[in-house]
Amino acid sequence: MMNLAKQDPPMQEAKRSALAHSFEEDGFAIARGFFSQETVAEICRRAEKILDQRTEFSPTYTNITKGLEKADGFFAQLLNAGPQVSLLQELLGTRPIPATASFFTKNTTAEEVYPHIDSVYGGVIWVALDDTNRDNGCIHFLRGSHRRQAEFSYLKPNQANDLSDHPDLIEASMNAGDMVLFQSTTVHWSGPNHNGTPRRGFNCFYTGKSE
Repeated sequence: MMNLAKQDPPMQEAKRSALAHSFEEDGFAIARGFFSQETVAEICRRAEKILDQRTEFSPTYTNITKGLEKADGFFAQLLNAGPQVSLLQELLGTRPIPATASFFTKNTTAEEVYPHIDSVYGGVIWVALDDTNRDNGCIHFLRGSHRRQAEFSYLKPNQANDLSDHPDLIEASMNAGDMVLFQSTTVHWSGPNHNGTPRRGFNCFYTGKSE
């Protein structure tokens, strides 16, 4: 099994400081080139194998495969001890408690994920496995929305709400290997894949607090 903690190079202190500022002020931060292309390819290979063998599908989102860590020890290691864990701990200010790892696919027929928040407290990492932008359904964030939870408490991922003209909207265009870290109370969503190019993503969710 790959030693993930040693494979990807450490991040410079200046970059970590900039990420911390963005995470605190905006509710999200993008770590460019965080995962090597080797790691990206390994995630894709293993996740697609799990997807091919899957027999149960969510009635709401057929393009999301959760619980990767239960199907392959590689994902259990990545969820619990990958290089993103120490960075997320630094940004959250507390030890992240692993919940689940997921694989996202998006094509022109995939369901759209509408604006929502994930939980009351915690952190999320989302790794681009393909280059992603507005045309193929990149993630969108509302900058600073993590500080206005009551204002957005009505949002649900399976209920349409159009925030495309919101003044705080940020489109998170990313290259394969980039990773976005965001607070679970930051409003986010992804639009449809208009051009049909591959748009795969890997996600780890952490509660941030032990039960």
